[in-house]
Amino acid sequence: MRIKVISWNVRGLNDKKKREIIKSQVQNWRADIICMQETKVEGDIEEIIRQICGGRWVRYASLEASGTRGGILMLWDCRVWKGEVLQTGAYTLTCKFDALLQNFQCHITRVYAPNCRIERKKVWSEIGVVRGLMEGPWAVCGDFNVTRYPSEKRECSRRSRAMVEFSDFIEDMEMIDLRLEGGNYTWFKGDNYTAASRIDRFLISEE
Repeated sequence: MRIKVISWNVRGLNDKKKREIIKSQVQNWRADIICMQETKVEGDIEEIIRQICGGRWVRYASLEASGTRGGILMLWDCRVWKGEVLQTGAYTLTCKFDALLQNFQCHITRVYAPNCRIERKKVWSEIGVVRGLMEGPWAVCGDFNVTRYPSEKRECSRRSRAMVEFSDFIEDMEMIDLRLEGGNYTWFKGDNYTAASRIDRFLISEE
């Protein structure tokens, strides 16, 4: 079964004009499951969901932001998928999805990792716990806030301890790190994008 999953760092959903842009993209993508991070929203988000997706067939799971940062949101069409939250962590949200039209089940873990290396270890621990709760096809996607190799970060010449730890984590989880196409980086900052790195990824299990 082929699944179209969108992972998008929206950098906040509180602005109405931005929600209109997101709604347009959601309609164009026609994705099975849409994962958003850095939503920066807390409390009741029913109205925001309605503005982004409209119809009554949309279901969602969310991890609230803490203050003005963070937040994770997963959206799916309940006519096609039965979704339920398997595990909620401080930095991750994992849902189980059962296809209603085919005999297929998968899990998706959404990640929005902190910049701090020590705090990031909690992310690896959360995902490790989830790994022990399930079997079958699994994807881990989102903003890991760390790269694996110096080539994934502009003007970086050495492999840091954090990079090694991230690679070790991927190997321990027996995940496949999908190749990035269409560019070298996923995050940019500064005039003329002086800072750039590949901090967003899709990891999948062999299944």
